[in-house]
Amino acid sequence: MGLLVQSTSVARELWLFFAQTSILEQVILIFALPSFWYLASTVKSFIEHDGQNVPIMGKDAAILLPIWRARLRYITHGVDMIHKGYRKYTDTIFQIPTVNQNLLVLPTKFVNELKSLPETTLSSSHAVADYFLGSYTTLQIHLFGHIVWDVTRGQLTQNLGNHVEPLVDESIFGFAQEMPACEEWTPVTVHPTFLQIVGRTSARIFVGKELGRNGLWLETSIDFARCIFLGSGILKVVPAVIRPVVALFSPYMWRIRRHHRNARKLLIPEILRRREQAAATADWKAKKPNDMIQWLQDLSEGADATPERIVDRQLGMSFAAIHTTTNHLTNVIYDLAARWDEYGPELRAEVEEVLAETDGQWKKTTLTKLSKMDSFMKESQRLNPPSALSFNRKMQTSYTIPSSSPPYTLAKDSYIAVAAGPISSSESVYESPGMFDGFRFHRMRTAPGGSAQSHQFVTTGLESMTFGHGKFACPGRFFASNESKIILALLLLQYEVRFEDGEKGGPSAKGAELTRPKNMIFADACFPDPDVKVLFKRRAA
Repeated sequence: MGLLVQSTSVARELWLFFAQTSILEQVILIFALPSFWYLASTVKSFIEHDGQNVPIMGKDAAILLPIWRARLRYITHGVDMIHKGYRKYTDTIFQIPTVNQNLLVLPTKFVNELKSLPETTLSSSHAVADYFLGSYTTLQIHLFGHIVWDVTRGQLTQNLGNHVEPLVDESIFGFAQEMPACEEWTPVTVHPTFLQIVGRTSARIFVGKELGRNGLWLETSIDFARCIFLGSGILKVVPAVIRPVVALFSPYMWRIRRHHRNARKLLIPEILRRREQAAATADWKAKKPNDMIQWLQDLSEGADATPERIVDRQLGMSFAAIHTTTNHLTNVIYDLAARWDEYGPELRAEVEEVLAETDGQWKKTTLTKLSKMDSFMKESQRLNPPSALSFNRKMQTSYTIPSSSPPYTLAKDSYIAVAAGPISSSESVYESPGMFDGFRFHRMRTAPGGSAQSHQFVTTGLESMTFGHGKFACPGRFFASNESKIILALLLLQYEVRFEDGEKGGPSAKGAELTRPKNMIFADACFPDPDVKVLFKRRAA
């Protein structure tokens, strides 16, 4: 992670994680884990290798429980382990013993050979399903199958221009519903506030205006992801043999099932209503709604076309979109509040200038012209990536990397990834990588020989892999970029933001240089502190 990305104290991380558990889960964690890990790790420590001399990070020289210790260390120091592994083995493969699996971290030199291989060889969907223990959390493979990928890469991305005005309209409505008046400097807890705004804005495109403003749908789509993150996190660290028991009594698993019931109650009548209209309307193709529900219906066939499966995929889309975008926006707002005088007026001027070109009308080109904002977003993401890893895949067959020397075979059912976080903060890639430079990528694009299409927020490459790379790079990044820019533009046009003196993330009492809040770390994940308040003040009319 970059120099600005530091973990909170281990005690705080463990407390936050432990505080989410029920009493039953706490008892299991306290009494079952030590005995399980002792027995399992003592055996695995002697047999756990792939026979190809891959170094294992975090495994110390202790005779007893070296892998056990490494797995424990990964929970609170995973990001640091990945950074150390990258520095030590930049050009070779190394292994990370994660909580519930061993992960091979590959150098970028192999990515171009792997990025276009089919899902039958290595699969991102299976990697996601296994990472979140989909057999328990319901985040199973059909939620991320080809239908979701095709809809996202096809209809969602192709309709970005058509959805600019609806996104603006819903964002304005979201600000009105969620933000206080802010006539004076007013503290706002950024993450939960913008989680609601992003949830509302995403819902407008996913389920339409009416359902998107339904309180039950907003609660369902937002809390579904939270329960999967927390529920799978707890299940990962308990013995596999007792996971069914823990899952049976886990309140997160109860809530996940409730969210499925509520989603079906809300969406299935709408799906059936549209099917009746399609059968009764000769020109339905021209009149049908242009939203995610309809796209999923149009591309689903056979067993995949049942209303229940369509609803499941809609929940999967909400899981993938809402919290990731919110975490990114929260990081951007923290960076903006810490450096408002340096960046705020210039970013606002860019928005006003671009809107003036179209007489205040929001268009797709409006967003593509926000070069400085795009750069600021990318720089914030560079220093605050959602994970230290990317390009996560599960091998569906054994595969020998052609260019590896000596030949290296990725075994079937093994997990691979690339150390995207360390790459983004490497001195070999960026000048002064630990420094926040909001217009870094804007200058790179506008420099002699630069290209307006390069170094964009959505651009992927061997030096920018937060969204992955290749055939299965995150297909929703274009929608997320547009949504983020609209929300940030409305923020810039309406408010000024800063941190309160002496508060978390603000200047010291002596007026020292502003710093942004520290991020929170769990395993390889990095996310903004959700409790931080930022001062907002509405601009004078």
